[in-house]
Amino acid sequence: MKLFLLSLMTTLFSQFLHGQEQVNALPPGKYETVIKNQQNKWERGDIILLDQNKYKISSSEETGEYRFSVTAQRVFFTSGPLRSIYAKTTLNDQTPVIVLPVAENEQLGMKLPSEIRGYLKH
Repeated sequence: MKLFLLSLMTTLFSQFLHGQEQVNALPPGKYETVIKNQQNKWERGDIILLDQNKYKISSSEETGEYRFSVTAQRVFFTSGPLRSIYAKTTLNDQTPVIVLPVAENEQLGMKLPSEIRGYLKH
């Protein structure tokens, strides 16, 4: 019985903590990209979210569309320079971060030097 209660408490506590870490919105602005293992800038540039679900990257004038799913905690780039890249979100000091993970993108045939993180620049 004690083990059951301990398991239940652990599960509820972890769900409570996970619930607080969700990104509820991706505000427009410049998300400065960094290669995680190297702490260098990503050669493709920063991700700039524009109004009306449009975006571009700083190395190109091409724009595309994206969708953000609060439930999935994912950014879906549906057109443009990042079309089909796998992107998820997380929080860093209550500020949203766009994460481009290596493993998921390799499965899609896209090569990344390391995990790419886009931090919202205020």
